[in-house]
Amino acid sequence: MNSHKTWPDNWHSEFVHPDKQYKSTSLKVEKVLYSGESEFQKISVVMTSSYGRALLLDRVLVKTERDSWLYNEMMGFLPLGMINEPRDVLIIGGGDGGVAGEILKHPTVEKVVILERDQRVVDISMRYFEDSGVTIRDSRVEVVVGDPLLVTQRRKDKFDVVIVDMFADMRSPAHKVVAAELLHGLQYILKPDGVICYQQPSPLVNDTALREQMRMFRRYYPSVGYAVNIAPTLPQGSVGYALMSPQEGVDFSVPKQGFGVEEARKLGLRCYNTEVHQGSFMCVPSIVRDMVSEGHPDTPSTEGAPPISGNKKHIYSVQSMFSRQQSAGDK
Repeated sequence: MNSHKTWPDNWHSEFVHPDKQYKSTSLKVEKVLYSGESEFQKISVVMTSSYGRALLLDRVLVKTERDSWLYNEMMGFLPLGMINEPRDVLIIGGGDGGVAGEILKHPTVEKVVILERDQRVVDISMRYFEDSGVTIRDSRVEVVVGDPLLVTQRRKDKFDVVIVDMFADMRSPAHKVVAAELLHGLQYILKPDGVICYQQPSPLVNDTALREQMRMFRRYYPSVGYAVNIAPTLPQGSVGYALMSPQEGVDFSVPKQGFGVEEARKLGLRCYNTEVHQGSFMCVPSIVRDMVSEGHPDTPSTEGAPPISGNKKHIYSVQSMFSRQQSAGDK
């Protein structure tokens, strides 16, 4: 995870590597609007001079008013484009409502479930970001608060698309175990022709983490693809997206449901369209293609994971293995 320096001389800076502070992205902070701490993390909202309001979790930038739509659109529409008439979407993480807000623009989506471990992220986002409030109050959105591992095991409904909108530090043994158990559990709530989209590190900065995650994905899913796009406020300047399917031979560069430039504009999309979808997979440097095409070494075992059972509720309030492993010195 990126290291950071928060507000010395009214600047927020994040560095690419925690131990090698040679490159950073900095935003001028005009005012601190909120600063507090939940049982999981520190939460801050600041007003920046050029990117509007910004949300920080454990002092890591996760949302700005000016450019978060770039990431959110791609995170939502890359997997949506691989499904004919998608209707049901699950977002793991994403308590700020950013990805959900973009997904709601899709004409056939009927239900979006946001599975967020931290209720405070949802509350603070709704209080300080107008778009978050509009999205989370939408009748098509269901917010579930709890441990993603336990909640996904308890749900009986199936999803066309599952989006993992959270960072997994593959240098951490605990995070590797959590990621492996989550991938294992998602197989039970994904429809047979469904697609998973998993947030990925920048390829040329975090190449070791990228290789490890792609190997892990291939253990659970026969079709895995990798796309990349710009992300101006991240220290790396780019972000990756891994797509997975339980079906064999899926070419993720060819969307099943395309949106031309004009059609995408009518939906309110500012980045995604069919050409951008194709280019995100096809216009990947050769060195990155080599990284994401490497072998399939062993990954952490999911033996002993809780059984798939339980009933559906609108709100879960559970705290277990996921929160404990995340807090075990891995941030």
